[in-house]
Amino acid sequence: MAGITGPHGLPFDPALLLNFEGGWDAARVQMLDHMVTLMYSGDHAQRVVAHEVLTQLKTHPESWRAVDTILAGSQSPDTKFFALNVLENVISTRWRVLPDEQKSGIKNYVVQLVIKISADEHFAVTQKHFLTKLNETLVYIVKQEWPHAWESFIPDICGSSKANQSLCENNLRILNLLSEEVFSFGKTHMTSKKVAKLKDSLNAQFSTIYELCNFVFKSHIAQPGSVKQSLLTTTLSTLANFLEWIPLGYVFETDLIQVLLCHFWDPLEYRIECAKCLNEIACLHEGVQQYQPQLIRCFQGCVEKIQLLPENTPQACASLAGPQRIFWEIFHNQIALLLTGFLKHNMAAMEAQQAYMVPALNYLVRITMAPNEETFKICVEFWQTFSARIFLEIQQRKAQPAATPTSPLLLDGSPGLAPSLDGGLAAAQAKIKAYSPVLVEVRKVLISKMAKPPEVTIKENEEGHIVRAEEEDTDEIALYKMIREALIYLTHLDPQNMENIMLQRLSQECLTENTSEHWSPTLLNRLCWAIGSISGAMHEGNEKRFLVSVIKDLLSLCEMKRGKENKAVVASNIMYVVGQYPRFLRAHWKFLKTVIFKLFEFMHETFPGVQEMAVDTFLKICQKCKRKFVTVQQGEQVAFVEEMVSHIGQDISELEHLHICTYFEAVGYMISAAPSEGKPRLVMQIMQLFNERWSTLLQKLSTADPLQCLQDSQTLRDISLILRVNERMVSAVGAACHQQLWNFYDHMLKIYKVCSDFISHSTAQQGTQVMGHTQVRLMRNVKRDTLRLVQTFVDMAATEEGANEVGLTVQQLAQRFIPPLLEPVLADYQSNLPQARDAEVLDLLSTLATRLSESISAEVAKIFDMVFGCTCDMIKGDFQSYPDHRTKFYGLLKAINSHCFQALFYLPEAQLKLYVDSLIWALKHEQPQVADSGLQILSHFLERLMTLPQHVFVGFFKQYYFTLLQDILCVLTDTFHKSGFKLQQHILLQLISAVESGVLNEAAPKQKVMEYLYDLIGKSFPTLHRSQAEIFVLQCFTRARQPAEFQQHIRDFLITLREWGGTEDYFYEEERQSALKEAQSSDAQWRMQVPGLVPIHDPSRAAEGDMDDV
Repeated sequence: MAGITGPHGLPFDPALLLNFEGGWDAARVQMLDHMVTLMYSGDHAQRVVAHEVLTQLKTHPESWRAVDTILAGSQSPDTKFFALNVLENVISTRWRVLPDEQKSGIKNYVVQLVIKISADEHFAVTQKHFLTKLNETLVYIVKQEWPHAWESFIPDICGSSKANQSLCENNLRILNLLSEEVFSFGKTHMTSKKVAKLKDSLNAQFSTIYELCNFVFKSHIAQPGSVKQSLLTTTLSTLANFLEWIPLGYVFETDLIQVLLCHFWDPLEYRIECAKCLNEIACLHEGVQQYQPQLIRCFQGCVEKIQLLPENTPQACASLAGPQRIFWEIFHNQIALLLTGFLKHNMAAMEAQQAYMVPALNYLVRITMAPNEETFKICVEFWQTFSARIFLEIQQRKAQPAATPTSPLLLDGSPGLAPSLDGGLAAAQAKIKAYSPVLVEVRKVLISKMAKPPEVTIKENEEGHIVRAEEEDTDEIALYKMIREALIYLTHLDPQNMENIMLQRLSQECLTENTSEHWSPTLLNRLCWAIGSISGAMHEGNEKRFLVSVIKDLLSLCEMKRGKENKAVVASNIMYVVGQYPRFLRAHWKFLKTVIFKLFEFMHETFPGVQEMAVDTFLKICQKCKRKFVTVQQGEQVAFVEEMVSHIGQDISELEHLHICTYFEAVGYMISAAPSEGKPRLVMQIMQLFNERWSTLLQKLSTADPLQCLQDSQTLRDISLILRVNERMVSAVGAACHQQLWNFYDHMLKIYKVCSDFISHSTAQQGTQVMGHTQVRLMRNVKRDTLRLVQTFVDMAATEEGANEVGLTVQQLAQRFIPPLLEPVLADYQSNLPQARDAEVLDLLSTLATRLSESISAEVAKIFDMVFGCTCDMIKGDFQSYPDHRTKFYGLLKAINSHCFQALFYLPEAQLKLYVDSLIWALKHEQPQVADSGLQILSHFLERLMTLPQHVFVGFFKQYYFTLLQDILCVLTDTFHKSGFKLQQHILLQLISAVESGVLNEAAPKQKVMEYLYDLIGKSFPTLHRSQAEIFVLQCFTRARQPAEFQQHIRDFLITLREWGGTEDYFYEEERQSALKEAQSSDAQWRMQVPGLVPIHDPSRAAEGDMDDV
């Protein structure tokens, strides 16, 4: 073969690998080795060819026959793994179509190979990864065969284990894999019936497995050193996984706990696995009430062992050598889980043991101080629950002193405090006193390790829109929320102690000025985040004293520090803290005014981040204290908002455009708290600066060619800023801006038209490359800012409350602002090139449909004509281009569907079909966001449709029912759209329920739908047996009135599709007959509920025969 070159430069023809006539030999195994090597280490072209050949080989119906030859002859681990993948594929998809003798042959071959490798200690170590894969293959077979066709599997595997330690170790791994497959991953891989059956079988046969584990333990105890360390570790690890589900008698009615504590805790090599087992026992809470004494003894035993551990090990971990550090970090993680497991799931029982409870909590505090982040999170979650529980118990005692309530945070549902009617509160307070030293340390460690709060970033997105983006949920934000809640409960339990700790820490920061090496911005940040997090947890008087001290110390620190960077750190912390205490600011006007002027001062600070922090804090304060700024305060001549007018220009002189917009949004919130009649005047006063700039721009445009002027970049930037500032003001004030907006509305639309015409003309002459030119980009920004301003105004003002505030109706507002805008905007959108169309048009139309449904319903046909068709053309060609248009287009459909629903049925037939087609197209979209939008809209559409007169929905379903049924079934069974399963099955349920209820007999008779569904399933999945298809269809209808059962039925069917059904009819006969009976019974029950529907002499009414004689 050496001199022959096949296709693609290979030394052989790849087609030889797909030929199974005459069986495989060593030469073909060598070819396969070569092909697998190319897959992992060849060039791109070779990898493509190898991938294609190996995929065909894997799915070839005869490929499994060569597995034994490949495993025996190949020297490549990768090839052996590939061969086992081929075998797994056959077992999981085609097992039922294989003859019994072939199944038996595969099973025996895999079992013998597992025994051969695992029984030899040398092979078990050198071929460890291959053996693991082989174990997985065996578990695939077990899931298919056990218990019905391989009832002796567990006795067999446990019995053979006692003969050889290496074999025993591997057998325990197999049992562990089986347990995980059934209890952890079963729901996603097997039908609910199959999972339940395997769980029952495992429980029933667990005594054999327990005997094996106990045999290993007792052999070790009787003769230390006689059992391999790796076997004991594997046995403990396997047992830890079993403890979650085994019958409780095996845990509490045997000597298992004693064995673990006496023989496997002290030796370091077993300690981690031992702790895992004890942790699983600690977390048991269902049905453990009868075993409370044993559980308490287990807790006592654990605490006694923990007390013998070195005290400073958790904190000293960081200085240990690598392997030692890793060991102690993992061990402390397990100890944290163990103690929190006891205290969270069985708190009441543990609390009765104060002599053990306090030492357990003390060790948990030490673990909380350790550097490991994962362990810290576990501890924080516990302290949050623990402190909340104590606090809420006291609150209950205060509210119901004569009652004996149950603690709301007792996860085990056990009674909380002692059942003394008079001494309940005293008992709770005594408990706080007992825990007080522990909680003091908890406060200190949580403050010193406080997580960063979520940041709000003001930025301009790609479309030029100013957005306030909150940080996405991250682990740090989740940690911050947990620590914050814990600190709040801890403050309630002892506010004085919390205040003392925080002020002492702050004083230490202030006193280290002369020793700059001790200055730690990180510690100051964490302290201030902690101070900000407990806002509202103290009584108002205490909070005032506390906050005045904090601000005083921080201001002193700011004065003491040298260097802009250090001052900026302190300044940002001052702003953060004051922004978190609006209650204090509202109660102290002079302090509030001082803070605001300090923020204005910071707005001139050019150090990175300070200006942004200043305007953001200004916004937060204005949102929370807005009334203080619009009423005349004691000692003032006018309201603060009016006083501001004189220095607005100075305040914003050094701010970037983004921050100027935030500044005016903040002032808008001030104005929003003013009396309705005074708001328009205040808006005009505050906006005076920008109104004058607008007048200057208009004058410039009127004295020269407008188009020429609008090609000046600075002019376009100025227009954008004016529009954005107005939009932010409208977002905060609402309808009271109507006069301010109306004053420049016409001119704004004229500028929009000039920009639109210029962009259209430029793209027509020079093509889409002009979209990158500066003037075109700035003009598009002006257009978008115009659309956003109108959208925000409509959203805020076009409500009953908003319109009433300015003495107008919603219709009057609509008539005033919408007609001049709609025609030019729609015409511009339709006539432009796709690349020049603004997605904000779709946003605006969505808002109009939502807020002005009556006015817009009449325009729906025009919107469909001018916007719908051309947008569909943009996005239907592929799944990637124009992502913003794509998302906002479905937002528009959703708004029309929700608020202008009736108007859809006045559309021409072609447009309604386009609407339905666009929803069907969305269902099949590869982007989950678009697919989910399509599913939500379609589901809501069907729901609304069924509330219309019968002739309307019958007419609709006559045309679309079977199309919708086919397409929803298509995406439901398509693995690319798994994320939409819940809505997909709900829509299928809606379609089937409509037929089952009998209201669609004219459009979709039940028998016809069942036959159609049966044929569709049969054609789509030719490997599915016809009896399975029949059962599926019948049960779809019988379960249509039980949504939870329907969903489970669909899920089971999808799992069934992964396996090829090839057994004879009788294999499904029982299930088929059961489904038929269920269908008949369900139908009869339904009919009996409707008086007169079932004839009086029908056999089903025989039971009513004697009723008349009662």
